[in-house]
Amino acid sequence: MPLDPHDTSLWELPAALEPLLPDVRLQLDPDPVEAMPALRRRLAALLLEGAQAHDFARRLAFIETGLRLTLQNRPDDSLLVLVQMLSDRQYGYCATHALLAASACLLVAPLLPIEEPQRGALLRAALTMNIAMAELQDLLATQAQQTTAYQHEKISAHPSDSAALLRALGVTDADWLRWVQEHHEAPDGSGYPSQKTELDLGQQLLRLSDLFVARISPRSTRRGMWPKVVVGNLYLEAEASASPLGACFVKQFGMYPPGTLVRLKTGETALVVRRGAKVNAPLALAITGPDGMLLSIPVKRDTQLPLYAITAPVAPEDLRIRLDLARLLKRI
Repeated sequence: MPLDPHDTSLWELPAALEPLLPDVRLQLDPDPVEAMPALRRRLAALLLEGAQAHDFARRLAFIETGLRLTLQNRPDDSLLVLVQMLSDRQYGYCATHALLAASACLLVAPLLPIEEPQRGALLRAALTMNIAMAELQDLLATQAQQTTAYQHEKISAHPSDSAALLRALGVTDADWLRWVQEHHEAPDGSGYPSQKTELDLGQQLLRLSDLFVARISPRSTRRGMWPKVVVGNLYLEAEASASPLGACFVKQFGMYPPGTLVRLKTGETALVVRRGAKVNAPLALAITGPDGMLLSIPVKRDTQLPLYAITAPVAPEDLRIRLDLARLLKRI
């Protein structure tokens, strides 16, 4: 019997993190609308402190526990909030990128032969892979001019620098360190810093999760790519190297992940809120009418129905309306 990718029992909290549950439940709102920005603030502070980060292991364990718990309880809402946060300039990019990449790893890993404790190491690698360039990553997301020679040098060195920084902070997990070191290596040898071609599934999942988030994220110099295009391209790239990862990504995220904006056959603009049984037919909430005017009450639209079929993606920049996610999620 095939795995149900929405079965959250497949990625329950490891026993090693259970002692943190009382503190996490006390300090973190269970609603992803509140929890994800709170986790982003904690992670951003930790990453920006870098080598000076105090109590690194405990703080990261809190973030990991909070992320696992929020995803386990409300996976679609968590993805929706994180995808929406990527295009909101009030949130720094580095930590949001890390949280969504870590979420992708956690969601896809159950479909692969990656078990605990490797899943935990993979999650922590996703959260910390850019720790050596956290400030620069935030800057590059809003920088209008081309990358300078110094910035390019920092980018090229950040996998090795991040692994070295984590060692200095007391990390000894070999998988965690290796995946941080290798997260930009590619199966065809075109990656960096070592042009490796012998790469395990954990590294490949981390790399694709990183690429997924980077490609859908808008920058000052460009719009984010349509998630449908990104997921499709990742599928084709994985197929070319005989990897199962592309199919697993499509199965878990669909062509329109939660948080994606779409145009419906009715002319309405809608927010994808739930992954569907079919990868190209999620559940959405219509938020504007065909005339572009905001609907006073968002309306559920099952895009499996021909009347509400998706005709095109919509860029967040084109909506020009700040969405009240807490209010919208109450309509589901």
